Amino acid sequence: MNENKSVVYPNELLENMRVEGTIFPENASDVGIATLSHEVGSAHILRIYQLLFNNEADAYDLVQELAAFTFQDRIELVSFLEDLPHLNGLEMLMLLNPLDLKEINSSKNNIIN
Repeated sequence: MNENKSVVYPNELLENMRVEGTIFPENASDVGIATLSHEVGSAHILRIYQLLFNNEADAYDLVQELAAFTFQDRIELVSFLEDLPHLNGLEMLMLLNPLDLKEINSSKNNIIN
């Protein structure tokens, strides 16, 4: 995570969310990732936003939400944040498209040999 670069966050996001950090790839200076969290009931929600460098503002702007993940507690959220920069593309695709194990198990029971 990198704290040396300026990011412009919309005020409405900052009113309801906590900035967790930013990630900037070494091979692309014009893009980055911002992570913000908030709580809904007992669930901890982590939202991942794409950043794009704005030359006029000399700062990064949030351009779109890429994904959101729900965790049972803050410890799980922080652990995921620590792992996030090290996930490869395939791991991220699987996280974004999780299997419904109940559905898979029920379909296995309907297989006729």
